[in-house]
Amino acid sequence: MAVTATLPGGPPRRVAHVDIDAFFAAVEQQKDPRLRGRPVVVGTGVIASCSYEARRFGLKAGMPLTQARRLCPQAVVLRGHAATYRAFAGCVFAVLAELAPAIDCYLDDAYLDLAGCDRLYPDSSAFAADLRRRVQAASGLTVTVGIGASRMIARLASRSVKPDRSLVVPPGAEAAFVRDRPLGDLPGVGPHTAEVLESLGLVTVADVAALGGDQLVRLLGPHGRVLHERACGRDTRPVSEREIPTSISRTTSFDPPTIEPAAIAGHLAYLVERAARQTRRLGLVARCLRLMVEPADGRREERRQVLSAPSALDPVLLECARTLLGRATGRRVGLRRLGIELSGFVAGAGEQLSLLGPGDRDRDARLAQGIDQVRDRFGHAALMGGRTLPLAATVLRDRHGFVLRTPSLTK
Repeated sequence: MAVTATLPGGPPRRVAHVDIDAFFAAVEQQKDPRLRGRPVVVGTGVIASCSYEARRFGLKAGMPLTQARRLCPQAVVLRGHAATYRAFAGCVFAVLAELAPAIDCYLDDAYLDLAGCDRLYPDSSAFAADLRRRVQAASGLTVTVGIGASRMIARLASRSVKPDRSLVVPPGAEAAFVRDRPLGDLPGVGPHTAEVLESLGLVTVADVAALGGDQLVRLLGPHGRVLHERACGRDTRPVSEREIPTSISRTTSFDPPTIEPAAIAGHLAYLVERAARQTRRLGLVARCLRLMVEPADGRREERRQVLSAPSALDPVLLECARTLLGRATGRRVGLRRLGIELSGFVAGAGEQLSLLGPGDRDRDARLAQGIDQVRDRFGHAALMGGRTLPLAATVLRDRHGFVLRTPSLTK
């Protein structure tokens, strides 16, 4: 039976979410057959990715390697290489592009819009099984597939059955499928929104759905209406357009931990540069910046600041990040991990100028646009900012930019 859903005033719609299982670790196991069936960890300082064999010991992304080795002494720890992972991802996405008219790719997952493909793929379960076979034949990697009437349902479906499986949510079953899930599973529920809702005793998606759209609008503004629709299992975002992410984060780690000011400052500037560029690429500006540091003694520190005006400009965001870094690193302990996160996005907004603010923001905006155009054509490494120049002597670089020790994901 074909799994389709009809949106009001629109054609029948099916969306598939394809997620590469344990991506970095799986690539390493594919490259070296001796690693198959063994606990594999990719990362330096902290875990960037780990195999499912490693996860059985409690290992997970972001965990310090010292802790990972205590939990799983037999784990094979590899540094990994970003260029290799991009090549494998490209192979997977090439397979997907042959199957769907519209595809939206990220680092290790993708959305496929199957609207209008009912005659080609009348059985969604059979389509998912065939897709998984094709990907494995082309790349050696396994993927998990979720299919439903929207991006949200498809993604939740794939997350429910990982790894190497597929799940189809039938039309009309969306509300029942999401009702008992925790609030954090809903797209658009970040830490601040979750805190507001949980303070009212709302714990599950069903609690939010029962509260009603009008009440959520009074609590959260216009976003409350969107959140209520999603809590009821309804989500009409097209695959051809990127969703507004909850946050955009960039992190790196140091092995061994460092107290070198130039190295820390250079990495911070580069993390801000990459997060800001991604924000501009999506046509967004951020209202909030959060900085995370993890010293060698494991006492993680976080600092958060709401910007006086939403921005996606490197100088504005870097000034904020440097201020937060000064507040978070008062102790003379080497840093093991450093990261920044942008959130509170406003879609389609330009850079708001302040009569009392710096007079060069318009110049900075034009400069950022020009630099983005050069990097889009020739690669991020075609231009380097002065603040990141100290990294050139110690950090590997390819056309995509510096190869961070901890590959970053946009959430």
